[in-house]
Amino acid sequence: MDSRILALNDMQLWIYGVLIRLVTPAVFVWLWLRGGKDSRYRQNWSERLALGSVDKKQHGCLVIHSVSVGETLAAKRLIEQLLRQEPGQKILITCMTPTARELIQQHFADTVSCRYWPIDSPGAAKRFVRKFKPKAVWVMETELWPQMLNQFSKANIPVALLNARLSARSAAGYRRFHWLMKKVWKQLTLVSVQNKETARRMKVLGVPDSVLFVDGNLKYDIELSVTDIEKALLWRQSCASRHVWLASSSHPGEHELLLEAHKLIQQDLSNSCLIIAPRHPEQFEVVAKMIRESGLKLARRSESNAIPEDCDVFLADSMGEMMLWGQLASASFVGGSIIERGGHNPLEVIAAGSNVMSGRHVFNFPQVYGELAKAGAVQWVNNAGEIKQAVELMQQTAVMKAQHEAAKSVLQTHQGATLRVLKRALEYTLTGSGMIKTEQSPQGLIRYDSDIFETIEDKHFTAQYWQQQKSIAGNSTGRATVWFIQQGDLGLLLRHYYRGGLVGKINKDRFLREPAEKSRAIHEFDLLLKLREIGLPVPRPVAARMEKTAVFSYKADILVEVIPGAVDVFRLLREKKLSAELWQKLGSVIKELHDTGVYHSDLNCHNLMLDDKDKAWIVDFDKCDFRENGDWKEANIQRLLRSLRKEKEKNETFYWKESRDWPELLTGYRR
Repeated sequence: MDSRILALNDMQLWIYGVLIRLVTPAVFVWLWLRGGKDSRYRQNWSERLALGSVDKKQHGCLVIHSVSVGETLAAKRLIEQLLRQEPGQKILITCMTPTARELIQQHFADTVSCRYWPIDSPGAAKRFVRKFKPKAVWVMETELWPQMLNQFSKANIPVALLNARLSARSAAGYRRFHWLMKKVWKQLTLVSVQNKETARRMKVLGVPDSVLFVDGNLKYDIELSVTDIEKALLWRQSCASRHVWLASSSHPGEHELLLEAHKLIQQDLSNSCLIIAPRHPEQFEVVAKMIRESGLKLARRSESNAIPEDCDVFLADSMGEMMLWGQLASASFVGGSIIERGGHNPLEVIAAGSNVMSGRHVFNFPQVYGELAKAGAVQWVNNAGEIKQAVELMQQTAVMKAQHEAAKSVLQTHQGATLRVLKRALEYTLTGSGMIKTEQSPQGLIRYDSDIFETIEDKHFTAQYWQQQKSIAGNSTGRATVWFIQQGDLGLLLRHYYRGGLVGKINKDRFLREPAEKSRAIHEFDLLLKLREIGLPVPRPVAARMEKTAVFSYKADILVEVIPGAVDVFRLLREKKLSAELWQKLGSVIKELHDTGVYHSDLNCHNLMLDDKDKAWIVDFDKCDFRENGDWKEANIQRLLRSLRKEKEKNETFYWKESRDWPELLTGYRR
């Protein structure tokens, strides 16, 4: 990205910052007005601007931004696992709403800190980064704020977007603001998404392949804890003889229908009880009033530790107890779905043992509801009469059991995302080799692994620097010299990019300017990261540089880790013949590469290696990429065959016999 584009991005960010400053007073007016219904909106305003002092003990914390209640519930198990694996890790959970804040404090108590995420003004973003000095930031779903991301990027703080879900509607919205968001996507260290559709939309928006992974939906990873089960025992006893059904996360426009449906149900099931849990706390008093005015007898969670025998409707005016209510109810209506709100997560009540009914407005969870419907694990309802029929149907033991088994199978099919996401997030931001940082300047771009280099400069890409450090361990000549560097126990290979063919005779190492992400070295670095994450045997990338030259050109260099004990097949064949088993291993590793969809632009006997444990490796991924299935796979194999024939003709001593060795390689490839 040249200086003119950088200046344009800075100007766009400046304009956005001015707009945020202008609307900030309106935000506080809205908070004050909202506080008329829920006084908590009028509290902790200093946090909204990142004002006030911060305990130095919180410096270097991991920030987890959980936005609102839904994201907080999804992140709960992830954070629990994190606390088990990293007990000494300082964690700050940020959110946007008082309800989410209460849920965080209620569940995690003193094991984490909690505060509001600041308004995205330039000043607030700078203050937040300066005061907390976060080690890393994990953002749940797609809550991205340009000023905050810009400050994290300037401070080299890795940011991971976790459990991301992007609908077609949201993607279209982001495209409308592409002028502002295009830089944001490239500032993310990791993007872990729920499904392939989201991954495809993220790519279109500009998320690099090297940081994009499909890891599944955290919301499927939910189960009853021992505490949940024990808590429900006394409650179960209080309503053991009653037909209990639940209305979870209900909204205005649904409350009335639910009460009407319950009156219809009572005509046939006189001992039935409705537990109603409104989505927002400010609705608690509104719903209580509606219940009284309907003539139904009310009891409230805030006043009871059991469900009274004579109550018709039990108002769950508490937060974070849906797993409790789900254990008591044979059937659960999941709200936000009869009105056009988009529905809420049904998996919590399923995990608690309840069966689901829902309206058809579930565009917030299309995959979940799609799979439940396909398995016959959801009852669709549109009005009070249909709710009555569904509740009565699900009181039948056979129906109840069949639907619940179908729902559990859907849940179990997708479980495991929490551990996958946690492992990847730790690796990419806190503990692993994926701690990749980017240094950008008017002269170019450097990407590097901060596990190996705490800081990096242009000098690290020159042989002269390593010679001065007396770290040069050797070199290899071909089209150009490749330098081997020994730094303590770490072996590195430094390669400068040169042009080939006739063009190379005139223009040795200059390439036509293109976006930094697509430049030769940065592209190879990112590709190697992706391949290692997949598990392919390729070198570990250490650092890559794109250096601008003249007006329209650039030069490039890359540092990769030397594979311990590995020797390329060309050198091995100069010394000895390879066994049938080794040729099959080489064929197998090429097949593994092709099965992953990786095209190797220069597959030859110099770029295939065997280490001292006879493990096969593939190196040199310049100009390589991912491709759809096609004839290129066979072309790759034929290129390797030509290279072996060529070296056989050129070298007097070369222990390769096509009739003996080539069929063995193909055997390994075709297994």
